[in-house]
Amino acid sequence: MPMLMLKCKTCGEVFPGIYVAEGSSNVFKSAATSADTLHTCSRGHKNEYVTEDYMDWS
Repeated sequence: MPMLMLKCKTCGEVFPGIYVAEGSSNVFKSAATSADTLHTCSRGHKNEYVTEDYMDWS
């Protein structure tokens, strides 16, 4: 199952954003990444993300 990663806008830490099902379309990925836009890295930095911020490292 591919993982879309995020990079903290404060400290640069890369952390898991969301899992997407194998073979998911770009439309699904776009909908999934726009549903929950607020994420927190392990250092406690809270940032808001848009679809373009997610990196596919699968």
